[in-house]
Amino acid sequence: MNKLRFFAVFLLVGIALTLAAQQAVAPPPRPATDAPANAEVLKLLRAGMPESVVVNKIRATTDKFDASADALVTLKQAGATEAELKAIMAQGAASAEQQPASAPDAAPAASGPTLAETMKFIQEKMNEQGKINYALYTHDNSDGQDWPVYQISIETTNFVADPATCRITWHKVTTNGGNVGMNKDLSLDLNNVQTFEVRTSIQEAKMEDTAGGHPGLDKRQDPPYFSLTARLKGNAETPLFFRDEEMANRVAKAMLHAVELCGGGSKDPF
Repeated sequence: MNKLRFFAVFLLVGIALTLAAQQAVAPPPRPATDAPANAEVLKLLRAGMPESVVVNKIRATTDKFDASADALVTLKQAGATEAELKAIMAQGAASAEQQPASAPDAAPAASGPTLAETMKFIQEKMNEQGKINYALYTHDNSDGQDWPVYQISIETTNFVADPATCRITWHKVTTNGGNVGMNKDLSLDLNNVQTFEVRTSIQEAKMEDTAGGHPGLDKRQDPPYFSLTARLKGNAETPLFFRDEEMANRVAKAMLHAVELCGGGSKDPF
């Protein structure tokens, strides 16, 4: 009888210990591929894409990232670098800020446009510029002579701003009296941009002539135009042209925002 009681007690203790052990085991972590944005990054990591390509893709993505601990561990195991993980956490935080507030009259969270939205704006506004025609009047202070009046045109077409590469490309054609002076494809890598400056056509021409060794030339354009000039690392410059100053300034702000999102720019204020 004592043996039977001892066996029953032993059996009950064993069952209790088994249930306690089962309850102590945590459920397996949820896969971090539920978010489509995370799945896209994992695809690039498994394909062995360079860090710069992955980071630019993260910054250009408008979908919400899963920046939970489990998701970050999964990305790390797939080969994500520190820079890539930081970019995902930054985008995840931005997505959370952009969620609609519960109160209907609450103001939306203050946050700038995404890189994709910014590059789209730049592309659209640059393609709207079309051909800029003007008459060029030149006075040479060194001998007091006035040069012949030249009929100039500047045209940029096929302007493409790619958020995945942080690169802008376009085709530029210039003419003088109907004769083609330039006809080529150009590009601008936003990672190499230090800053932008909006200039009048007179200022732009004066700076070009002075740099070319002709400071005595005074030029006037009719009608005047405006240049948005990118200063690159090494002090090289790339100008873009606009009909009016307001649009030049709007695109300049968008360009500076894109440069910041792409990781370029200088620490000096614009």
